[in-house]
Amino acid sequence: MYSAEKVPVDLLQPLLDHLDRRDLVSASLVNWSFNRAATPLLYRTLDSHVKDDNALLHPSVTLLRRPELAQYVWYVTETGAVQVLRQIDPRITENITAALRLCTNLVSATYVDDTDTPEANFLPILKVLTTLPLKELVIRTHHDVGEAAWALLNKIKGIRRLSVWSLNWGPPRVLQGWADLLSPTLTHLELGRCAGVPPTILISVFLKLPLLRDIRLKGVPSAAIPAIMACLPNLIALDTEYLGSGNYRVPLTPLPALQRLTVRTGSVDVLGPEQLWTWTRSLLPHMGSLQSFVLNSFAVYGQTTIPWPFIVSLAGKQRGSLREFAVGVAQLTLDSISHLCLNCPALETLICSVASPDVASIAKVICCGKALRTLNLHVLWVEDGVVERFTSEFCVDSSGHSETKVKHFDYSHLTSESRKVHFSKEEAREMMLRPGCKLRAVRLGDFPYTGRWVLASKSDHLSDSRNGMVNGDLTFEVVEDITHSAR
Repeated sequence: MYSAEKVPVDLLQPLLDHLDRRDLVSASLVNWSFNRAATPLLYRTLDSHVKDDNALLHPSVTLLRRPELAQYVWYVTETGAVQVLRQIDPRITENITAALRLCTNLVSATYVDDTDTPEANFLPILKVLTTLPLKELVIRTHHDVGEAAWALLNKIKGIRRLSVWSLNWGPPRVLQGWADLLSPTLTHLELGRCAGVPPTILISVFLKLPLLRDIRLKGVPSAAIPAIMACLPNLIALDTEYLGSGNYRVPLTPLPALQRLTVRTGSVDVLGPEQLWTWTRSLLPHMGSLQSFVLNSFAVYGQTTIPWPFIVSLAGKQRGSLREFAVGVAQLTLDSISHLCLNCPALETLICSVASPDVASIAKVICCGKALRTLNLHVLWVEDGVVERFTSEFCVDSSGHSETKVKHFDYSHLTSESRKVHFSKEEAREMMLRPGCKLRAVRLGDFPYTGRWVLASKSDHLSDSRNGMVNGDLTFEVVEDITHSAR
């Protein structure tokens, strides 16, 4: 057996890696073996920040005093707010860059700046970053970092993950001139400001980045998204906005098989943006590829409703692969939820809004979701027997040529004050303990619960099976997740 002093570092580190920073500090004080294992983890990720009283908390002070620790640094976050303190500490920029230069194993850098002088703040840091073996780079600023910074950025090679979010002021940066150097390595890309950039320029850039697997785009015309996807044969994850219908040539090149699709949109009424559902289906031509569908939507009047034909189409094409259906406050019917649970046997996460007369009705429609682990429903409790109103919508049929009139439910005439229903811990337990059920996190309206298996106490052994005793020394415990409760 090993004593605490002789436990090998390669055994300790995987265990200590699960601790937060405060516990890591405590672990580093146990003995020399723990110290050798915990120290690299403590310095793996370093962030700079300023306290409310303008006191500087920056790791450069420690690294300059103990340069041997810099070898452990992999991830760094620098902020423009820290450098604003130059009036208090004139050497702050010099110390930051000197410490950063010591981090010869750095693989990821994040720069965040909400000041009016990002170019002056970022340039000294960027000059050091160009000498380090970076694989990941995140730039998030309110103002553009300037031409001088972009001239340096356009010379960096080897980046695998890149995120550029400049919220205001300055031209959109969509990697013209840099894409050629990034072509051999870039697999993940976020561009937070593409509005106003002609689709032809965007397409010319993406044609040079064939290794991309994950992209997030803001401000790109929706009609151009299929053409961009056609440039990326390895694409499996897309996060984009739906900005309205438009005219753009349908690509002849087959689209890649997406595994994750996130759509962000808004509209005036509950019917949702025109052609949203037809456009979304056009991005998913492959059978059995999509694992996650996420919709972040809002409607000025009421909640966006998801039409029945879209649910049927999605479940039909992705029945063997869909694991997550998370549409926030967008409205589904109980029938739509039942259809998803019945026809998507791999579904693990379901998040949406629904109108229901009681908890039992919800429990009934999810009974077929044997793989369901997380259920989060924004519930509008309605009176039993309320007649669901139909509204009409036009959508392109499966052939893609003609239009067929379809119908979906509309609950906009109901109010959230219709009824108040209490979802109890006992009802949550019954949902989770159904035969073959894997459900462990349930939220209905304002009542969130989580369930888990724990060792039973002596008093638990005296309880009946309805209180959780199932097998041997294990009992099923259900607790209210107070941190996520809206009450």
